[in-house]
Amino acid sequence: MQSMKISTVLQWTLFLFLTLSLNGCGDDTPTASENTPRNTSGDTADFVFVAAVPPNTLDPQKMSWNHDIRTAGCLFEPLLRYKLPQMTLEPAAAESWTVSEDQLTYTFQIRSEARWSNGDPLTAQDFITAWQRAMLPDFVADYVQLMFCIRGAEDFFNWRNEQLANFKPSDSAADAWREAQVQFKKMVGLRAPSAHTLVVELARPTPYFLELCAFATFMPNHTPSLKKHISFDTTSGLLKLPASYWTDPSMLVTNGPYALKRYRFKRDLLMEQNPHWWNKASMGNRSILQKIIEMPQTALLTYQNKEADWLPDIPSSLSLAADLVASGRSDVHTAPWAGTYFYTFNCKPRLADGSVNPMADPRVRRALSMGIDRKTLVQKITRMNQPQAKSFIPPNMIPGYESPKDAGVSFDPIAAKKLLAEAGYTDPTKLKGLSILFNTGGGHEPTAQTIKAMWKKHLGVSVYLQSMEVHAFRQQLKQQNYTIARASWIGDYRDPSTFLDKYHSNNGNNDSRWVNPSYDRLLAKAQQQTNPALRMKTLAEAEALLLQEQPIAPIYHYLTLHIFDANRVTGLHPNAWNFRRLEQVQVK
Repeated sequence: MQSMKISTVLQWTLFLFLTLSLNGCGDDTPTASENTPRNTSGDTADFVFVAAVPPNTLDPQKMSWNHDIRTAGCLFEPLLRYKLPQMTLEPAAAESWTVSEDQLTYTFQIRSEARWSNGDPLTAQDFITAWQRAMLPDFVADYVQLMFCIRGAEDFFNWRNEQLANFKPSDSAADAWREAQVQFKKMVGLRAPSAHTLVVELARPTPYFLELCAFATFMPNHTPSLKKHISFDTTSGLLKLPASYWTDPSMLVTNGPYALKRYRFKRDLLMEQNPHWWNKASMGNRSILQKIIEMPQTALLTYQNKEADWLPDIPSSLSLAADLVASGRSDVHTAPWAGTYFYTFNCKPRLADGSVNPMADPRVRRALSMGIDRKTLVQKITRMNQPQAKSFIPPNMIPGYESPKDAGVSFDPIAAKKLLAEAGYTDPTKLKGLSILFNTGGGHEPTAQTIKAMWKKHLGVSVYLQSMEVHAFRQQLKQQNYTIARASWIGDYRDPSTFLDKYHSNNGNNDSRWVNPSYDRLLAKAQQQTNPALRMKTLAEAEALLLQEQPIAPIYHYLTLHIFDANRVTGLHPNAWNFRRLEQVQVK
């Protein structure tokens, strides 16, 4: 998600000459010893890769960005994991499980040999602790709705919200929390009848529940550590954790293949083998160094200099990506990705300054989407020929599901102008105050400049560009302090709901704040359907409604671009869903 700025054509040409001609795949890279990692006190490890941005959080219950989830898979082990390259679920922290005949009760047996990085046994309560945190409004988990398939989870979330809304500074936050704990046990279908048995009762049959159990939000927490470090905000009653909890190696206890050894903000993150992980024998390396390098040119030169083994984060929107693919290098790998690049529209009736928001009118949103020439964009700007998007869900990614493409839009300036006129903008120059917000460091500026020019040329609509660093950008989205913004969404599990739930009116990831009761009802209807074909049909109806109202303008579906020498680095297994097992990577 990082970008670059080239000041002159000469600099760019020289850079390309150097980077594309250097041989980054030599055979003289030191081989890691089976028993001794590279010198992890310095800047290397058994396996080194470059991340384009620093983690937003290492809290698995709060994360939603792909690069955070990648790191979480190293530090924490969920009940199940994906076996690669087969893409099938296999036992992880749970050695076995059973499902009741009515598909509503799942019973997991936690491995008796599973341990935390401090040697404590992993227990069923550690999963309940984590899942409860994900249900609490106190911690504002983006994926809280994933928990609502569990019996009573949504009711408890609402109950705690009301409790906090009625909390007064004179009340006792500790007493309120004790009451919440009692309510949680009464309301929520989570039980630990023994230390290593976890029983989950669902509110409804959820065909993809086991896939959820492999996702970051469902990873465990070390219960004693949480109890030790959690405190209360006495004015609001909210639970809180110190900001350093997730980044301080002396505080963070993990149950995955690795323990956090070092975290230096915007610099690097070092993970070393968890000495108590039950499956150490399967590991292909004993240490991973994640270097944070925001400029793709610098990241590429780091790889060329054999200071990194893998570059997973070069955005396909960059000219650099197209040039690397065109170079024919054997260490450049591309593949379809289960994700979509789009523009999100702020759909709230009024903007942050109180003024009327023109983007609240679906005709305006649809018109702007029609004003984007996607073919030109992917052929001449990104030059990657990504699949042009008429749907939100990428095609051919989910077995049994087909997006209603006819509900989407294509490049049609004439129809777009008619829609603008219907919305009251017979003179498109009267449509003012619009801007395209994007984060720096992701290659988004050329796309934004191009779409700005398209809207001016084809629709007569003027917008200005606004850029900021990624953390500030994300905050602006969450606060709906924008009119139009670049966005992307990568599927988390193999079901249409991983995309469509994002635009439920109450979803924490619904940055457009589009609210459509009919859409919510279709999602609720799909949740109750046990017939797989009927369920997929209902979800397609929901996506059709989303595409008709265009709270987002889908632009293209992603391609992944990875750089690694397959003769040296094995176990990465690039796949459309970006599932990773980095503990299995070996570097020769």
